[in-house]
Amino acid sequence: MGLLFRLESPVFLDKNVKDKLMTIIETERLILRPQTIADFDVWLPMYADPEIFHVTNSPGFTPEEGWNRILRNIGHWSTFGFGIFSIFQKSDGVFLGETGLANFHRNVDEAFDKCAEASWVITRAAQGCGIAKEAADAAHHWYVDLFSPSKTVCLIVKHHPASIRVAQHIGYRIYDECLYKGAQCFKLERLYEK
Repeated sequence: MGLLFRLESPVFLDKNVKDKLMTIIETERLILRPQTIADFDVWLPMYADPEIFHVTNSPGFTPEEGWNRILRNIGHWSTFGFGIFSIFQKSDGVFLGETGLANFHRNVDEAFDKCAEASWVITRAAQGCGIAKEAADAAHHWYVDLFSPSKTVCLIVKHHPASIRVAQHIGYRIYDECLYKGAQCFKLERLYEK
């Protein structure tokens, strides 16, 4: 008995949507593009940095955990047509972090998990310069233009005021709290008019 394997682009997306998925987002200072495996060597040091992840109740990733995470992010694009972008400085191509929206299925609660969840992580060298705000805002504009959601969400540990400020800057508001992997977190939402 033979098996048939078929590889196709996401056929559920019309041509207009497929064209937008190939778009690279440019802002005044940044270039955002879907993550690729070529990003791994510049991406892993950010995820292995314990100073970045002390606020998320996580010790940082080993190379194996990082490899699995970036593969998840890459696969998210082909499965859902959106996902996490790598952020590069436009002037010199330096990697600055990542941002985007994804279906993380954190099992926070049923309503939360039905929405696309915003995410941003910025390298220590790029923090405090407005990179997260600029990149997350651009990613949200792209996502909203393409998918017209009624709501997006994000989850932020309570003791991370910089990330809360980014969320509020791009239109999120705190609506509840929860415990996620041992950390006290705020649940935030952003509502969109149809």
